[in-house]
Amino acid sequence: MSLRQLRADHLKKRADTALQEGNYREAYQRYTESIQFGESKQGLYKTYSNRSLAYGRAQRYVEALHDAQKTIELAPSWPKGYWRLGTAFLGLKQITQAIDAFAKCWHLDHGSPDTERQLLAAIQKATVAHLAAGIMALLVEAEQQHAIEPARLEGVGQAEQQEAWFRHLTREQEGPTQADVYRRHYMQWLKQPMRAHTAYIQRACMGLQAKCYLQARWDAEQAVTMLASQLKVVMTGVSEVGIDRASNVEHELCEAYWRLGQAFTAEHDHPDQDHRQAAKALSRAKDLAPHHNQILLEVQEAKTHLTLQQLAEVANEVHEEAAELGLTLQHPLALGILGTTQGKQHTFRLQGNLWFPQAELAKFIAAARTQLRSCLAGFVDLPTSSVTIEGLKSGQCSAQPSPAVQLAKTDNTDNNCSKSSKHGTHEAAEASGSRWTTNSAAAGVTVAVHIQLGSAEEQGKQLVAALQSAPETVVRDDNLLAAVGMPARPSLPAAVINLNPGPSNTFIDEPRKSERAQAGTMAPSAQLVEIPRPKLEMVVPYKQYKLVRADGSAPERTKKHPFCMSRVHYSAADRGEEVWAEVGDGSCRWTQTASEVTLLCLGVPPHTPAKQLQVTLDPYFIKVVDKVSDEVYLEGHLERGIVPEESVWEHGGGVGENGCLLYLHKMNLQLLRKEWQHSETWWPRLFQHHHPIQWDDYDKDYSDLPLQVRLTQSC
Repeated sequence: MSLRQLRADHLKKRADTALQEGNYREAYQRYTESIQFGESKQGLYKTYSNRSLAYGRAQRYVEALHDAQKTIELAPSWPKGYWRLGTAFLGLKQITQAIDAFAKCWHLDHGSPDTERQLLAAIQKATVAHLAAGIMALLVEAEQQHAIEPARLEGVGQAEQQEAWFRHLTREQEGPTQADVYRRHYMQWLKQPMRAHTAYIQRACMGLQAKCYLQARWDAEQAVTMLASQLKVVMTGVSEVGIDRASNVEHELCEAYWRLGQAFTAEHDHPDQDHRQAAKALSRAKDLAPHHNQILLEVQEAKTHLTLQQLAEVANEVHEEAAELGLTLQHPLALGILGTTQGKQHTFRLQGNLWFPQAELAKFIAAARTQLRSCLAGFVDLPTSSVTIEGLKSGQCSAQPSPAVQLAKTDNTDNNCSKSSKHGTHEAAEASGSRWTTNSAAAGVTVAVHIQLGSAEEQGKQLVAALQSAPETVVRDDNLLAAVGMPARPSLPAAVINLNPGPSNTFIDEPRKSERAQAGTMAPSAQLVEIPRPKLEMVVPYKQYKLVRADGSAPERTKKHPFCMSRVHYSAADRGEEVWAEVGDGSCRWTQTASEVTLLCLGVPPHTPAKQLQVTLDPYFIKVVDKVSDEVYLEGHLERGIVPEESVWEHGGGVGENGCLLYLHKMNLQLLRKEWQHSETWWPRLFQHHHPIQWDDYDKDYSDLPLQVRLTQSC
């Protein structure tokens, strides 16, 4: 052994001793020296693991994360490397990544009880939003592994799926006995992948909240088919599955019928609502769970819409099906599940991207986005609300095949469509069946837009043509042009999509099992069909802003009260978790109390000297600018006034709370006129061009009310 290796071993022993004694700084310093002196490769991964532990105990989680990743790189099959990775992610409050790391550790450690407890502890720390993201990832994985078929009848974007999952989990967790049900399910699914029927049921639950009722029906039907077949095997005694297994199958079959009934129920006056089929499915669920109060209520509600003759027919059909468990269900079109689009008015949507080569992301503030939406809506003579800006990205984008665009009719599929309808669908797919990847080296900003045209197909085509040839006829707002310039000519591809082209495209036959693995590698000549959106849009909150902690991580969302009520704190000791509002363009993050606004300017680069910044604090206007480059990091007219003499700012040269912070002292003129109405201290938004924050998004902190008001109260 060389002298350097002896020295490295000595330093490592000193580090081990320091770590055991709780001297974490001494420990990670000695481990660093040991690595530098040439620690033997055989034990190097353990040294990185121990240094990760020392960094974590010292709350230096970024360094702990790097060492955990290095440990995994050197020893990818060693469970403790993933344990260290999960611990570091927990310290950084990246709960989803921590859960994934501990799940991997559990599999490598052959189901160690210690690892299982740590995995459960990480899941318990997850917010409902974290849980929703995790379950979404499991369903995507099931689709990629061809365990279930991808959604094809209806679909929504990722943000809408996330919101739908949040609503479903929030509803399911109501009540004292339901709080941790989905957390236990999620842990089980991490240890053992979802079975196909479970995945279909869970996707149906999401579809119900996202208003994708046709897709929810199809998913629930698949689950019913699979579970009914399993139950028939159990009941006939062909299998040695015990009574407990039969009970579990009945429980899941009940939920599948329940979700199927809810999908048929849809919502009031929905075009796909079918009370007869809803009553039939819910009655089957009631037979399997006769004491389930919610199912009983929904069955009674569905039956109130049927005549006596229809009720008799439903009862007869339910009785017949009960005798034939495992009966293969017919094609959804034959059952009338999917309905038909014949005779209905076609619905169109324009989607595409606009490239502004002279713009910067910081210039696309809320006011600029509103002006752009107004220009696009005005050209097609539609309300501004019909235009949605899906996202903003730096640079120019290029088209690539989209994972959301599903492969449909190949050369040997349904040939009954007319040539004109095939041709029209193919054109739409070529123009819009793409996702956009960004060339960040290019200048400018790419804006992704969706416009709900309704039946205004021709106006949409005219807008596409104008954007390609003469964008100046569309973007005519002087303020917008001054801020971001004119979109490039020609702009990026855009297209008008027919959301319900006809019954031939309403349902896509399920590929045979042997063809599933080939579905993703079909010939380029295969025709592409975009997944239609649901007939009614769900309202997704937090498009213009999001609620975060000071470090940018997501807190647990407040449970909304029907009357938009918010909890109020008059004592600092009683305050809950501090919540910040981060605006959609990512320029700033802010929070407030009765007397002060704390504002974090996110655009200031780390390590920028404070003396290089020029901060203007006027009663109704603030601005943060770089003296050297003249770059404006933040600018706007305040919603209400501040007292500049009592407002200060600081810059710690880092990020988050170590970055550029402004402490703005409120004037509170409204409160001085109505000292008894403390809600007058609360700003609905920071800048006048920002989207208002919902009143009940987070608690109100009135612990620092002005002295004059407190004196008035004491009198």
